Amino acid sequence: MRKKLLIIALLLTFIYSVGGIYFYFFDNKTQEKIININSIEGYEYILKSSATELMKQEFNILKENLESAAVNKEDYAVSIAKLFIIDLYTMNNKLNKYDVGGSDYIYKNAVANYKLSVTDTLYKYLEDNDGKRKQVLPEVSSIELVEITESELEIDGKVYFGYKVNLNWEYIADLEYDREAEIIIIEDLNILYIAEKK
Repeated sequence: MRKKLLIIALLLTFIYSVGGIYFYFFDNKTQEKIININSIEGYEYILKSSATELMKQEFNILKENLESAAVNKEDYAVSIAKLFIIDLYTMNNKLNKYDVGGSDYIYKNAVANYKLSVTDTLYKYLEDNDGKRKQVLPEVSSIELVEITESELEIDGKVYFGYKVNLNWEYIADLEYDREAEIIIIEDLNILYIAEKK
């Protein structure tokens, strides 16, 4: 009985090891390694290596503003609204449907619900990027501010000051995704967050 268990355990260990070696040397190479390439001192905003040129440009604008002596709050609001939209609607650089764009800018108490909502709707049919994905996916090519106004929003009985930012954008290829939105941004402890997208 002990010999049989030992043989089964050794066989399972061997199979597991061969699978691990295969994944490490062959299958693992098909996915691009995503690393953080830029950040903003004093903030949790991160730029990943998978970011598009448009996202890199807007991130640099945000970084310059936030690391300056006097932060321009309206420009800050416009930048995170743009980054949110670019990241959300650029899907060709996502690893899978759980690699949800824009979540870095969402109000901290709503991130889990936001990710669940996006994976069940917009990203529902996004295929895994295993190096063989043939799915045609959108990439935001340009984005423009239409209007920004000050606003207030009540969340859980607390009123937050913020902004309404109206944007419109274009894609590299027209795949009939949204092209405009109103973004509601709130301020909490000097940090701006996306609270709602209409």
